[in-house]
Amino acid sequence: MFETRADVMAMFEQFRSVDKADLGTSQALENHALLVMNALDEAITNMDDPEFLVEMLLTTGKSHQRFENFSMQIFWVSVLMLSPFIRFYCIFAAL
Repeated sequence: MFETRADVMAMFEQFRSVDKADLGTSQALENHALLVMNALDEAITNMDDPEFLVEMLLTTGKSHQRFENFSMQIFWVSVLMLSPFIRFYCIFAAL
């Protein structure tokens, strides 16, 4: 996503100064990816508990309001780019 959307990469203070060629070995990117995947795991695990899921999503959304230049467009671009991985994860988790 950072290769095609420089505006998204610019939002991440910890990645701004990292050369795109070095992102594959970036510990900061790995840490963020783990946070995202853990949040997805928690959401998927709790899909049968709508109250928990709504509260979790609202809390996550509110925490992202503090980021300068964060927009719904960037959020949906991220979701669309992650959707194949989310589908794979859901299928794999169901096995």
